[in-house]
Amino acid sequence: MNSKIPEQKNDPFMLRLEKGEKIYKIFIFHPEAGKEQNFEYRILTKEMKNGLLELVSYNFKIVDNIPQKYSITRASDIDKEKITDIISNVMGMTHTSNEEFEEIDLSIFDTIEEQIKFLEKRDRINKEYIM
Repeated sequence: MNSKIPEQKNDPFMLRLEKGEKIYKIFIFHPEAGKEQNFEYRILTKEMKNGLLELVSYNFKIVDNIPQKYSITRASDIDKEKITDIISNVMGMTHTSNEEFEEIDLSIFDTIEEQIKFLEKRDRINKEYIM
């Protein structure tokens, strides 16, 4: 394994899914201003057992073929209704238009296995981190 890529158990950028939890939505911002640096801002959300959301957001870019993640924000106990406001605020702060924004809604699936299959079909998952 490449020593520059952190192992999942040491990677603070990933959401940990406990039994009974699943991914809710993934939001990816591709602002035009960061295009030359392959910059993205990502927000990963999971639905917890109590119905509230936990999120991890971070800046992402690839430097010399190595993924770089930084400026982490982690929050929990978020009402689903508030996520729309959070996304709108981030779009404004990053100057991201609707065309530069991607939402992957995984809340429609009943199981994490169905979510993984969907992400695999779209080539949007790194199975190295699935345990």
